[in-house]
Amino acid sequence: MKTVACLTGSGTAPELMAEAMYALDAVARVHGFAFDQVHAPFGGVALARLGQTVPASTRDAVLGADAVLVAGAEEPTLDDVMAELDLRARLTRVRFGQHDDVAFITSVGDDAGEWTVRRAFEIAAGRRMRLACVGDSEWCELVQLATPDHEHVRVEHVSPKDAMPFAAFNPARFDVVVVAPAWAEGMVEIAAAAASHRVAAHALLAEHGPSLFVPSPDGGFALAGHGVVNPSSMLFATALAIEHGLGQPAAAETLAGAVSAALVNEPVRFGVRASTREFTSRVLGGFQLTMRNAEFFPA
Repeated sequence: MKTVACLTGSGTAPELMAEAMYALDAVARVHGFAFDQVHAPFGGVALARLGQTVPASTRDAVLGADAVLVAGAEEPTLDDVMAELDLRARLTRVRFGQHDDVAFITSVGDDAGEWTVRRAFEIAAGRRMRLACVGDSEWCELVQLATPDHEHVRVEHVSPKDAMPFAAFNPARFDVVVVAPAWAEGMVEIAAAAASHRVAAHALLAEHGPSLFVPSPDGGFALAGHGVVNPSSMLFATALAIEHGLGQPAAAETLAGAVSAALVNEPVRFGVRASTREFTSRVLGGFQLTMRNAEFFPA
């Protein structure tokens, strides 16, 4: 049985982790798989409780897991957690509208380019078999060298000056984008900001050992304890952990699709959006319409 290490920081992190586990338990029941969960604090919470920002018990939980799910992306101590892992690539998924989904992947570290490109091809093969390369000649050469081993994936090379406007005005043009580090952050930010009803989350993929899954920062210390923080990115990060950490892509798609549907259909009552738990409950209620083997699909 695979294990998820749940690292919870301060601010809104405890609320977000609670929603993540609520959703993970629900989607696991629907898709019929089991998992173990180990909870450990880090950052300011761990310092207050145990006298260290990353105590030994937290390190043991991280290194013994198959996936590390983090609530508390703004904790500076997250860098210390990352240093414990063999992280090679950063995968950012951006979903927008009801169904559109783009995956951006870039390398972490100077010696991880080749591994990142291979991983990008694998991800593309599990999606729509389309891969766009964005970068300089050296980066594109890595993609070109890997192409003969993945002849079923259609590859296009897009210059950064063309890719940026596409990311801003037509991100659905892409499916999987393997982008050189120099342009990755800007391209991801443009795509995420330009799309409506969008949600983004991040996976830091490891070659050996567990990968790490993080929502986008919510700046939510002011919202802590009020039950109104938006859990969509945390739930999407959970979907990434299900796919790339627990090896359950169908379950991941069920959760990710339900998050998108809830964002599109979220009502606003008197200027106030749904509470944190109301939103998560709406996500769980949409599972029957987002499962790939569902009998009925929305028109």
